[in-house]
Amino acid sequence: MKLLKYTLTTTFTFLAASCANLVDKINPTHILDKSNAFKTIENFEAALNGAYSQLRSVNLYGRNQSVMPDMMSDNLKESPENLPQGTRGMVDWVYAADNGAVADAWLGLYTVINSANIVINGIDDFTTSTNQKTANRIKGQALALRAWLHFDLLKWFANSYDRNSNEPAVPIMTQPSTNNPNLRPPRATVKEVYDRIFADLNEALRLLSDVDRAINTATRRVNIDATTVNAMLARICLYAGLNAEAIRFATNVINALPLATRTQFPAIWRDESAVEVAWAIRFNPGEGGPALEVYSPAGADRASFDASPDLAALYDRANDIRFSSYLAPGFGTRAPRPQTRIIPIKYLGKGNNRDGVVDFKVLRTGEMYLIRAEARLRTGDTSGALQDLNTLRAARIQNFVPGNETGEALVRAIADERRRELFLEGHRWFDLKRTTRTINRQNCTPPATQCNLAPNSPRWTWPIPIVEINANPNMTQNPGY
Repeated sequence: MKLLKYTLTTTFTFLAASCANLVDKINPTHILDKSNAFKTIENFEAALNGAYSQLRSVNLYGRNQSVMPDMMSDNLKESPENLPQGTRGMVDWVYAADNGAVADAWLGLYTVINSANIVINGIDDFTTSTNQKTANRIKGQALALRAWLHFDLLKWFANSYDRNSNEPAVPIMTQPSTNNPNLRPPRATVKEVYDRIFADLNEALRLLSDVDRAINTATRRVNIDATTVNAMLARICLYAGLNAEAIRFATNVINALPLATRTQFPAIWRDESAVEVAWAIRFNPGEGGPALEVYSPAGADRASFDASPDLAALYDRANDIRFSSYLAPGFGTRAPRPQTRIIPIKYLGKGNNRDGVVDFKVLRTGEMYLIRAEARLRTGDTSGALQDLNTLRAARIQNFVPGNETGEALVRAIADERRRELFLEGHRWFDLKRTTRTINRQNCTPPATQCNLAPNSPRWTWPIPIVEINANPNMTQNPGY
């Protein structure tokens, strides 16, 4: 891919010049290939860890894949405290093909895919009968990571999520860019991208079922294991309309990771517990955090966004543990704000810290109940869908009286529960995109300038970055750009 190639080449050239000025007689170690970078299978594990660390970037789970979908939807209301920034155009849906945030998201995702490809395509040469289980553990994670990031790309840059759609999606990258630096891949169809994703995840599941040691612990789940892959498959199958498969994979996760109790639930968001967490992106002090552009408690104590009034109204403030875990009226670390402002505090910090640095929970059991409920409803299993919905609500709401919704009321109840449960976890924009495709922001006042997004707007799908279009003659643009 030309954009990726040019960026990596520039980086390597800069490093080469810098090193040459310092020690011009030492072989450069920045040119990574099998001859000088990978000498043992442990080197591939180090490379995999490097790929995981890249996920913290604001172009990935430091913002774009975590809180951006809420910023762009109707879950958040931009406050007067928000400063001019690169995401301004994203929030108001005025992005174009030359938007820097879009280009950085594209490059960021493909950069980590490239890192995963280095592991996937090189580790077999170092695999023996004695280290096979170690190789399985490393390669399985890399395959799952590659599949997951292709899915992230598909969500933003493809218009259709249908499993067999022949509409254009994104290029599929399965080789390191250094293997063919002049590669100019066209956009694969949505179906072809799904084919690659499912092939990678099924192989990852096979490999991760036969490993040398446990990948995660009960208190720390920041790597991809077999349970994580099941959770990935559950979400992807729901998007693709594969309802029976979504039910099966969600059930696997539900059986492996029970829901948190109301007592345990708040500790998840302070990183004091990993109960029901299937996968989290690790953030440490100095590495940013998933919500610093929503609410940054350290330093300026700036709440750039408040919860939208209609979102806040969905919660039972007195009895729903999620309200006090996610939101606080008038909250401020230095001085209180008006009680009419509902501040997102979901990512306030680890333990008692108030620095906005906390792990981002990519996949949880709570989502699995909602996936299974929606998929069951699609297949006509109304009672099963209602049972899943009531089970989740009872786990979150004190003295919950089981609901008895049917028909359209049950459809709305599941959608509302997704909005309550998954606030600031990277879902709302895509939930609207794959279902109703309508945004009507309530109490929409400056600095916001756009309050409504129609279902036929091309802005539901991001443009292919213009630098990619210019560099790759085989690349096509999305309609409306």
